[in-house]
Amino acid sequence: MIAGSTFFIILGTKAVQNRDILEQTANVATLALSVILQALPFILLGVLVSSLIRYLVREDWIAKFAPKNAVAGVIIGSLLGLFIPVCDCGVLPVARGLFRKGVSMHTALAYLLTAPVINPVVILATAMAFQWNWHLVGLRVVSTFIVGATTALLAGSLFSSRAFSDKEWHWHEHGKSKISLHQLLVHTGDEFFDVGRYLIISAFLAAAIQIWVHKGILIQATSNPFMAAGAMMFLAIAMSLCSDADAFVARVLANQFPLGSVMAFLVIGQIIDLRNIILFAKNFRLSLFLFLAVASLGLTYVLSLSIDFGLWKHLF
Repeated sequence: MIAGSTFFIILGTKAVQNRDILEQTANVATLALSVILQALPFILLGVLVSSLIRYLVREDWIAKFAPKNAVAGVIIGSLLGLFIPVCDCGVLPVARGLFRKGVSMHTALAYLLTAPVINPVVILATAMAFQWNWHLVGLRVVSTFIVGATTALLAGSLFSSRAFSDKEWHWHEHGKSKISLHQLLVHTGDEFFDVGRYLIISAFLAAAIQIWVHKGILIQATSNPFMAAGAMMFLAIAMSLCSDADAFVARVLANQFPLGSVMAFLVIGQIIDLRNIILFAKNFRLSLFLFLAVASLGLTYVLSLSIDFGLWKHLF
């Protein structure tokens, strides 16, 4: 009788555990799908606008008005994404085109590092992801501007233009005069599905962290701003999310991580991620690539800590 009772107790315990696992799995799937469904319209809009801009806007129009002064050039380049909204998937060839048309290296680098975030589509997506909290939207824009503009100003001053342009560019570009509507739509579709893969994986990973990672581990990690910032920067690089979608994933993680580390996730992921590491390493001299990586990582980390320690409270 005792053996039989023990058997049923064990069986009941297993059943409860299995039910808990199934419930947690369902919660992960529900949370991930909600992130994906919210982000998909912005991804589609982002890649469509990005494709149109890349094929319709002539870089020499911009070059005529771009300042030669380094500081002014960096400021203009950092805000250029508001008028040439290209996501991180397509910003490199646009920056290349601007540089070839006579825009300074400072301006081209500033555009390269900030345009994926400082553009209307991403600003709108960030606002929606964080339930129209314009405080957070402004903080993301200003943080990206500080990191991107500072990195571009330093790199443009320390390196010659050959470090930015003398290597063969490994990016396929179509001649603008030969692009048909069909080719444009095909290109948009290819980018949409390429970005979508990263979104799906990242959404499920973020949901799994929130549901399955033990709360004690999360509390230990998130209670330390130094550790939290590093963890979120690592996640941003590994996830390689498009700028049109990363805010929706960050919103899930924001329930567990402090604000500074969430900003670090939103800033560094659009400057240095796995895709950009490959592209930058192929197209820039090694010294410039390493400088861009180290400078942006260091500035983002310091900025994250400054937010968590309250140094920004008088600004936002």
